[in-house]
Amino acid sequence: MNIQQIGPDRLRILLDSSDLDKYDLDYFSISKESPGTKRLLKEILAQAQKTGFSAYRCKILIEVLPGKSSGCVLYITKTPYSALQERTRRNRSETRRDNKYILCCGNLEDAIEALGRFKDYPDIPIKSSSLYELDDQYHLIFSPVTLGLDRERFVSLLAALSEYGDTESATSVREAILAEHGNAILESRAVESFIRYFH
Repeated sequence: MNIQQIGPDRLRILLDSSDLDKYDLDYFSISKESPGTKRLLKEILAQAQKTGFSAYRCKILIEVLPGKSSGCVLYITKTPYSALQERTRRNRSETRRDNKYILCCGNLEDAIEALGRFKDYPDIPIKSSSLYELDDQYHLIFSPVTLGLDRERFVSLLAALSEYGDTESATSVREAILAEHGNAILESRAVESFIRYFH
């Protein structure tokens, strides 16, 4: 288990298959109702507290994405109860409704390789996609067509993309920052354009 604090209110946790086995979990079984998930979170928060990350009197938002091999990546964000209300609910509902993801790659070569992986999943149509450069990193925003989406195939795609960078759910705020401050390389249909012209 590798716990990284990536902001004052946010943790990124890399779990390999042995970490998940310890709590009798896999990517699909992580949920707030699962006893194994509760034990896992208790240990994560206890370890994080040693470095000053406290979730006392806070609401916890957990995002789960597939990682390399059979592991996964957790993002834990804390929000004080007093500051919760509309903003958090709005951001979460927008993420669920739009079903958008951001893949962040450290260099252009990795971004190109990641774009090329989409051709291996022709059964997963992409509704929208954009590629931006910001702070010497390349950010691919993409949204699959949710109607009839094969969940296991999509998880396989996300796992394949994890070889080239970090993937997380996209919020409207993050997308707006990239659109306003990033350099647009392919502002629309990035995945389709790349596959059409380069593969």
